[in-house]
Amino acid sequence: MDNFLRKINLIKDITIQLPITKTEFIQKFRNYVDESDLGYVPFEVFQSSTNEYKGNIQNNTFELKKRKKIFDTNYSFAKVIGELTQENDQLTINVEIFGFRKRMLIFVVIILLFYLVFFLGSVSNGDVFPFFIFPFLLIHMSLMLVIPYFVIRRSVNRMAYDLERDFHYWVTKR
Repeated sequence: MDNFLRKINLIKDITIQLPITKTEFIQKFRNYVDESDLGYVPFEVFQSSTNEYKGNIQNNTFELKKRKKIFDTNYSFAKVIGELTQENDQLTINVEIFGFRKRMLIFVVIILLFYLVFFLGSVSNGDVFPFFIFPFLLIHMSLMLVIPYFVIRRSVNRMAYDLERDFHYWVTKR
């Protein structure tokens, strides 16, 4: 399933190289990322913090997400898992950005089951069902499945851009 999600750009792999040591990067990570287990927080938008990300870091791996903000229209569904590798004076960060979570599969299955039951119920009904309704239902079904896809794909691409930009900013800022 991961290969399919990579093909449709809901999972993205990037590599970032920075001129910094691993220990310095870990220190900067802890300064710019709020410590969190990335679980669901009900009123996260009302928490005050100057940091844009929340997450955690161990010795060679880290996880992070963008912090939700009030009135923010940039939907941030993406979760980042990264691995740090020190090579001489360069730090290589291999990052995997996930936009699609397993729990979203339930949403897709429920929508497909709803439309399947509706189509089967309307066709098997003895009454005459107006045929012109089927194209509108197909359009509605495609919008219910395609719009979330584009929102999640945009979130993954935006996270890749923001992450690379912010990591370089962290390194150059003293």
